Amino acid sequence: MKNRVFNTELENSKEKLMENIEILNRALNNTSSEIDKNKLMVMLIEQNGIDPFANIGVKEIAEDLGMNQNSVNNLFKREDFPGLSITRPKQVCFLSYLIWKMERRV
Repeated sequence: MKNRVFNTELENSKEKLMENIEILNRALNNTSSEIDKNKLMVMLIEQNGIDPFANIGVKEIAEDLGMNQNSVNNLFKREDFPGLSITRPKQVCFLSYLIWKMERRV
């Protein structure tokens, strides 16, 4: 019984994390380029009570980037990607992922 409750909480946590990514994406897309996006990201994390040190996996990254999971697995092989490929399943810190993602926005 405890395992089911724990898994439900975990799913809710992942759903909340994906919701937080969407909040940040919308806010950053609507912001002028004059504002330092890293400062804005920190401000949004603070205001929305987001845990920046939570880990996200391949599935969440694939959903966020609109890629398939095989392509995301290849991201973990890149030197510039902040993923932890020594863990199973592969994971990346939420804040590190956001910084990596923001550095590559046009």
